[in-house]
Amino acid sequence: MNNKPVKTVIIEDEPESLELFIVLLEATGLAEATAYTTNPFNAIELVTRHNPDILFLDIKMPGMTGFDILNELKSKSNIRPHVVFTTAHDEYAIKAFEYAAFDYLLKPIDPDRLRETLTRFINSGATDYAASVSKLSEEEKFLIFRGVSGAVFVDPAEIVFITADGNYSTFHFSSGRTETVTSQLGTIEEKLGDRFYRADRSCIINTTCLARVDTRLQQCVLVRGEKEFRCDISRDRIKQLMDHMKSRIIDV
Repeated sequence: MNNKPVKTVIIEDEPESLELFIVLLEATGLAEATAYTTNPFNAIELVTRHNPDILFLDIKMPGMTGFDILNELKSKSNIRPHVVFTTAHDEYAIKAFEYAAFDYLLKPIDPDRLRETLTRFINSGATDYAASVSKLSEEEKFLIFRGVSGAVFVDPAEIVFITADGNYSTFHFSSGRTETVTSQLGTIEEKLGDRFYRADRSCIINTTCLARVDTRLQQCVLVRGEKEFRCDISRDRIKQLMDHMKSRIIDV
């Protein structure tokens, strides 16, 4: 393990909270508060100058949110620190992960939870943002959506197919479990990789589960383990699906 302290920049608009956070952070012995400010409008300059490993970023601040800061950083700089959001408002959790946050800490900050975040960062070897994002892409990150009663975490590898229902969509997993989320199918499609295919307006399939296409019934037959699933496919998309699958087919 690298013994060099994790470089951090802290953006926290409340002076007392900032002072306490610095004490908790440095008490871990794993990180240093390289730079910090209570003024969110100074954030871009601090991040650009110090290029931290982690940016601890409050979300709700006067005049500018943490999300505003990240949007501005993206437009003005090539520096991409790992972001850990800190906030007293847990309703921002889903949006935080949509911004590819490394973690999300609720105030008041729990010292053990902070140490856990830093340890996980160090053990992941996530010292280079681009490399770690590339690695996450290869492994396919968990996706997060708003469900009917809270946040829903989705492992793409477990998806068999997804169906649309108006402004909602339902994930059908290999275990037989289903989860309904408040996202339209088009929005979900944008977050999925090449293994997924839009069979028709109301269904996306995981092509790694595709066993056959029933052209008479116009259905994709999906198999995972002992379970068989069926999903409708429009006639004009059958040929497109075949073209999509060509790269996976081995001639014998």
